[in-house]
Amino acid sequence: MRALSNYVKGFLFIKRTSLNLNYQSHRNTYINFKRWNSVSSDIKQNNWKIRIQLAAAYRGLEAYNMNESVCNHLTALAPASREDGEVMLVVPYGLHWSEVTPSSLIGLNSNNEVVEGKGTPETSAACIHRGIYLTCPDVRSIMHTHAPYATTLGCLETPTLRMLHQNSVRFLNREAYDTEYSGLAHEVKEGMRLGNVLGNKDILFMMNHGIIAVANNVALAFDNMYFIERAAMVQILAMSSGGNIKELAPDVAKRTEEQTSKIIQRYAESHLQSVIRRLAVSCPEFKE
Repeated sequence: MRALSNYVKGFLFIKRTSLNLNYQSHRNTYINFKRWNSVSSDIKQNNWKIRIQLAAAYRGLEAYNMNESVCNHLTALAPASREDGEVMLVVPYGLHWSEVTPSSLIGLNSNNEVVEGKGTPETSAACIHRGIYLTCPDVRSIMHTHAPYATTLGCLETPTLRMLHQNSVRFLNREAYDTEYSGLAHEVKEGMRLGNVLGNKDILFMMNHGIIAVANNVALAFDNMYFIERAAMVQILAMSSGGNIKELAPDVAKRTEEQTSKIIQRYAESHLQSVIRRLAVSCPEFKE
C-alpha cells in the first residue's frame, strides 16, 4: 500500500470546506500569510491542501478517542511556503488535538528549525518523525499515537497481530515490531532506528509504548491508524472473551488483502474527506 501514488485534489479542499486562508485559530500559532506573496500559487495550494488534511487527521483521531492529553503527534511533508524545499508539518506542543486548524500547524525545515508558524514541536515528535523520514524516503506522512487497543497489544509478551478479521488482513505482512523501547526519544538517531525497524511496512508496533502508521499521503496514514486500532480492538476483545479464537485460513487472508489493496486509497480519501466535510459544518473555527 505504500507504493500507491499520492492523491492530488488541488485547491478543491478549500472550495469544498469554505476555509479561510487568513484564519488564525490561536494567537500564538499562525502563519504569516504576508510572506506568501512571493511564493508561487501551486506551492501555496499544495502546502495549504496538506495542512487541511493533516489538521483534519488530528481532529478525526481526537474524535475517535485516539489522542492522549496534548501528547502524541502526526506529521506530513509539504512544500515549504517561504523557501525552497519541504517542511515537516506538526502540531505545536501544548495545543490539544481538538484545537488544531490548518494555520496552527508549524513547519520544520530539515534541521528541525521552525520556519513556518509559531511555537515549538514536542522533542520526541521532531526526533522520531525526522528520523523515519530520513530512513524511509517514500513515506510522506507519519502518525504516532498511544491508541489503547493497539498499545495494549504491544504490551503482550507475544504481540503478533493475528488474522482474525477483515480489518486485520488489511495489514497482512505489513506490520513490524520494535522490541527495544529504552525511554523517551530525544535524538534523531532514535527515529532512524525506528525507521530501520519499520522498513517498508505500513505499521510499527512500538512495544511498551504505542503505535506508528505511515503512508505516502495523509489520507492513507490516517486510515491506517484508524484501522490498525480497530483490528487490535477486535483481537483484544476476542482474546478477553475466554473463547477459542478462529483465525482466517491463510488463502482467504491473502485473497482479502489483495482485494483490499486495490481499493484502499479511494476508501482512505473518502474517510478523510468525510472528516473535513463534517468539520466544515460542526466547527466554526475550521471554516469561514
